[in-house]
Amino acid sequence: MAATTGFRRSTRDPLESPFPQSKPPERPSAASTQERPPPVSKHAEAPPQEPVGESSSDGAVRTKRKPAFDPDGPVEAVALQSDWQFWNVFSDVRTLGKGHFAKVKQVLHNESQENFAAKVLDKAMADNDIEDLVREFQMLRALRHANIIRLFAAYESPRKLYLVTELATGGELMKRLGSDASVYSEDEVRRHVFTILKAVQYMHSKHCVHRDMKPENVLLSDNTDEAEIKIVDLGLSRFFEDRKLMRTICGTHKYLAPELVQCDRGQLQGYDKAIDMWGVGLLAYIMLFGFNPFARDSQRETHNAITRVSYDFPDGFSVSDEGKAFVSSLLRKGADERLTAEQALKARWLSPDAPTSPSAIMSSDPKRPVKQLLWEFNAQRMLSKVVKGAHRRLSTSKAEEAQALGMPEVP
Repeated sequence: MAATTGFRRSTRDPLESPFPQSKPPERPSAASTQERPPPVSKHAEAPPQEPVGESSSDGAVRTKRKPAFDPDGPVEAVALQSDWQFWNVFSDVRTLGKGHFAKVKQVLHNESQENFAAKVLDKAMADNDIEDLVREFQMLRALRHANIIRLFAAYESPRKLYLVTELATGGELMKRLGSDASVYSEDEVRRHVFTILKAVQYMHSKHCVHRDMKPENVLLSDNTDEAEIKIVDLGLSRFFEDRKLMRTICGTHKYLAPELVQCDRGQLQGYDKAIDMWGVGLLAYIMLFGFNPFARDSQRETHNAITRVSYDFPDGFSVSDEGKAFVSSLLRKGADERLTAEQALKARWLSPDAPTSPSAIMSSDPKRPVKQLLWEFNAQRMLSKVVKGAHRRLSTSKAEEAQALGMPEVP
């Protein structure tokens, strides 16, 4: 689970499993168990798959293995009698991340030898995190976009929940921008922001709002220069209705939209999908200038800066006027003052005829270019994550949580 800071209050009533009672994998016989290759150990690499009809190094023709999941098929949902059935299908490669009650693992499908990510939640210890994982299942099952992490299957045993998704091995976009040797230009930032916006536009067209747009939730598919952006962690996402406000206060303190802070303080009664547009604007600012303009020494000071929309564009940075105008169109206090995803995609900064900026973005200090500032920003985020730990919600609306999970509203 992605790390967030706040507090949460349990609202979970007994919840019927969202997963159909599909036939679980059958227990293998003793003979088949003996014939099965041993599970891949941690940190093992999957052997390369050889195309159909091509000869391998020993001259033999290999048949390509059948994919673990139909790339065009629906999300598989399987009820397990025991956890061993999951680990009979997959092997544990390594742990990619840990939360209080959940882990994200890289797993190897034993038959196809394909690698996936598996989010594993211990139901006995978690409470609201179960709601998050169920919601993430519901969201990802409904979404199919190249820049949103793909869900292939969900498994549920009496003790645990497993979500199996595509594996994004390229790490966080922000870390790549702040650490690799490539030229970090405004044109590159423009390209990434356009891609993120396309994914957000798709989500909003499906009446889904992410509600936690932040650097940790924008990953890259692999380590190549052609890697695709993948939006991840939809545990706080929900479906929304037009002209009906959401009330649950959720997200990460330093990236909250003003209306979320105002709702938490009792100054507003709700918010809408425009919170995602604030998140896109803040991501664009951080990529262009290398820091979060609202971050302060304390949570209260940070929230005060957010509600005042207290930021500026520092002097001496080689960012175009079009780039600054784009950010300004999204970092606005009033939700109705921000561009929608559709409108933002038509902004001058993102248009094909916008002035190009292929040179590296410079700052007011020649010894600390934006790339260096972004590296420092990433290092501080990692330190904060270790110190503060992971908690996901500031407060909760019972009625909204029930609605989001398909449950009857609680009086």
